Amino acid sequence: MKHWKTKNEMGNGFQYDEKEHEEISYNSLLNVEKHEENTMRTNYLVRDIWNKKQLIELRDFINQEIENKEANDE
Repeated sequence: MKHWKTKNEMGNGFQYDEKEHEEISYNSLLNVEKHEENTMRTNYLVRDIWNKKQLIELRDFINQEIENKEANDE
């Protein structure tokens, strides 16, 4: 399945595909609750749950996002 906005491939197992996002105007990231901005849960997941492969994927994703934000700031 492709991400509704970036069109990047995300794999299978997601609740809504791109067409369904359009039809029901669903995007949980449009209205982010205050508690969802806190990184504490992610910190616990990283430390206690995620395996090395997942951590490497997260690291690579975060590094890419940092590079993108730095490029946009210039």
